[in-house]
Amino acid sequence: MTTDTTNYLDFLFNPRTVAVYKASEKLDYFFMGFKEQKFNTDKLYLINPEKEEVNGLKCFKSLKEIPEEEIDLLILAVGRDKILESLKMVIKQIKINTIHIFTAGLGESDNVGKQIEKEIVEILNDDNNHIRAIGPNCMGVYSPNGHLAYEPFLPTEPGNIAFVFQSGDLHSQTIRIGASRYNLSYSKGASVGNCIDLQISEFLQYYDNDIDTDIIGVYFEGFSKHHPNEGRKFFQVLKNMKKPVLFMNGGKTKRSQTAILTHTGSIGSNKKIWNAIVKQTPIVDIPTSMDDMIDYLYLFNRYIDRFKKLGTPLKNIQYPTGKNSLLILWSGGFGIIHTNILTELGLNVPYFEGETLNKLRQIYPIKIGSLKNPLDMPWISSSQKYFEVAKIAISANIDLVIIETDSWGDEFEDDHRSEYYNNLLRIRDYTESLCKIFMLILPQYPSKSNERYRNKLLKDNFIVYPSVRRAAKSFMALYEYGRKLKALNKLK
Repeated sequence: MTTDTTNYLDFLFNPRTVAVYKASEKLDYFFMGFKEQKFNTDKLYLINPEKEEVNGLKCFKSLKEIPEEEIDLLILAVGRDKILESLKMVIKQIKINTIHIFTAGLGESDNVGKQIEKEIVEILNDDNNHIRAIGPNCMGVYSPNGHLAYEPFLPTEPGNIAFVFQSGDLHSQTIRIGASRYNLSYSKGASVGNCIDLQISEFLQYYDNDIDTDIIGVYFEGFSKHHPNEGRKFFQVLKNMKKPVLFMNGGKTKRSQTAILTHTGSIGSNKKIWNAIVKQTPIVDIPTSMDDMIDYLYLFNRYIDRFKKLGTPLKNIQYPTGKNSLLILWSGGFGIIHTNILTELGLNVPYFEGETLNKLRQIYPIKIGSLKNPLDMPWISSSQKYFEVAKIAISANIDLVIIETDSWGDEFEDDHRSEYYNNLLRIRDYTESLCKIFMLILPQYPSKSNERYRNKLLKDNFIVYPSVRRAAKSFMALYEYGRKLKALNKLK
């Protein structure tokens, strides 16, 4: 990636000045997003020769009137029949560094739209202009540190996850739901649409060198027809990524590739080529599911954050090397179901016998339940024995510990609930002291006490999933990432 491209993406995510042409009430959600992120509205210039103000902000007749020598980010929001003349006009009026082409109905629509895109590319590539652009047909940029968002209700606190998506709504929903479900927060995000100029590979390189970003999420539909060599560059970028890239390919089937043509007009990759890319690069191949994307991001985020707090550089983090799991619950039937789930997903559930089982029985000579894994211990969850049994079991070559829990009421002050919660904390801390992973399963159902309990668990930094299946799939993604790093000789 060139320094020049890095500078343009700096302008895109941290603009000193933003202009909107043509500003109107239809773009209220843009202005609400900027205000929520506390962007300096003195540097937000609305351009519309027919209006005095929009959303309480003054409108200028043209870019010539604004008190600036250059604009870092221009949001171009005009109909497709006016986009070429508007683009030519605005770049003559003021120096512009980056443009977000909001306009839809171009290459994804018909032959006329494809021709318009071709002419836009020619304008952008003119050596006299020095402009980079995202879009067309995209929602734009989200950057808490840059104080901008293309719509309201996106988190304002910055985090360490960055996105580049070829779908605006999927981008927005992933951000919102991830924040609501798991308290995820983000460094940067871009909805890039048809990608006729700035490419996903350029965003990946930028994020890989971004000090605020640790994890990258991608939703990809295909390559722009205007960049015939992008596939090769894209592959090389993916091979060299230093940070985890959680990659969702929307064009895995022939039918979905047909749908893509009417969404972003991109050229999808065939299944064999895609499988080869996944095998030869360290990316995490995400199933085409927003829930899976969010679930996997959550575990990667929590795992990386744990090591960062210990001062471990990102490049030195050691990922799980084994798949042995321990289940602790209070139901034999669910233990069987969960064992099936784990083994079907590729994890191991070691059957405790011999010396390990004898040690467990010495602590708790069980009469009801089981100590053979899953551990079914329905009556001692608030006792010291519960922790001691768990400690012995975890030490038996276990990589993942899963405990099923529930709220069972509203209060945590009584001795029984307080001691149980302390046991969870102690088991979690012991598990993580061994560099292993600890997860809680809290089933989802409509209940105020369930919601309060979940919020308490998240606040106290437990990893909490609504089901064993979702927890196990997330763990396997983390495990596979570490395995691929080792196979590709990327571990330090």
